[in-house]
Amino acid sequence: METAELSADAFTDKGFWTPQTQMLRSIFTWVQQNRGFEPVTGLSIDTNPTLDEIVLKRWPGLKISRAIYPEMDCQRLVHLADNSFDVVYSHQVLEHVPKPWLAGAELVRVLKRGGLGIHTTCAYNPLHGPPAFNDYYRFFPDGLAELFEGVEVLVKEGWGNREAILYNVGVDDGHGGLGGRRFHPSVGQRNEVSHPWVTWIIFRKSSQT
Repeated sequence: METAELSADAFTDKGFWTPQTQMLRSIFTWVQQNRGFEPVTGLSIDTNPTLDEIVLKRWPGLKISRAIYPEMDCQRLVHLADNSFDVVYSHQVLEHVPKPWLAGAELVRVLKRGGLGIHTTCAYNPLHGPPAFNDYYRFFPDGLAELFEGVEVLVKEGWGNREAILYNVGVDDGHGGLGGRRFHPSVGQRNEVSHPWVTWIIFRKSSQT
């Protein structure tokens, strides 16, 4: 999709909702509504066109650097100085990091004081990633927040419901080991707090950190 065409309606698969639809819509809406913050530099620890498009739609001049495994290890960003970036973000990465608490500390360290962190992960998913990379953890919203110290949490949310998870377990709609991942809006629009599938957080680094 073209960045210029990106809207809150863009995050479906040919009209079907996916596990990430509500999450990406929520992040997109929050970023679009954020005012009084004009970042210049950003850091992503993966290559994900959708989150890139979300931040570039709001901040088209943002200069994005990347620290991507295996060339760079987000648990040890030793080549990056403290307080280097205005925005630091990741998308469905932290569950694949052996020691995500170390990554959390590094992602806060390289973020400028007052800068924004945007990170997504999952509370449910079948095992995925090997052999390219490993799969270690699942996070509820509160657990995700505990990875980041010295920040003000602005958004801490999750999406999921029993029907979507049961469909994922019982049906393969073309995603192989990841199962069924395309939902009618009547399923995708329903959120059960006690059955999250994906989780996400947006925070601001403290001015004292």
